[in-house]
Amino acid sequence: MNNYNKKTVAEKKHALVESKSFILFIGLLFFGAPVFSHNPDIQNCVSITDPAARLICYDALFQDTQKIDKSEKAQKTPIVKKSDNTNNNDYGLEKPKDDLSITAKIINVNKRGNYKIYITLDNKQTWRSVKDIYDRIPVNEGQTVSISQGFISGYVMKVEGKKVSLRVRRVK
Repeated sequence: MNNYNKKTVAEKKHALVESKSFILFIGLLFFGAPVFSHNPDIQNCVSITDPAARLICYDALFQDTQKIDKSEKAQKTPIVKKSDNTNNNDYGLEKPKDDLSITAKIINVNKRGNYKIYITLDNKQTWRSVKDIYDRIPVNEGQTVSISQGFISGYVMKVEGKKVSLRVRRVK
């Protein structure tokens, strides 16, 4: 049978707590060292009681002494131009987007080793599926597809006459 002495178990726990506290103490010293400043100029700033004078002292130590020319400041101010062709009644409303889409016929469908489908269209464009396709290929050669912008971003390829849609990215 195992013969555990309660005193040895308690001693082991105490030694573990002591080692953890020692490591914590060393870590605090290591990470707290940059807080203590040994620069006499900073110590002089600390001893100043007037807040404005103390701020001037710190600014002199830590800020660049280069002055920005007023001409550079004038260039940084934004210039707001008012366009006259906008209607005040339509201000803030969403502008209608032109529904741009491409309709083309698939010439070649190629599945590569990275499980992406590469689709070549008759207008010499090559599109790649965004998601990996492991099983069957959802599009075939000779099908007519339309590519339009997705709801949020990217492009969606839809096969005409079928309920097949595929998120795609243009390769070439």
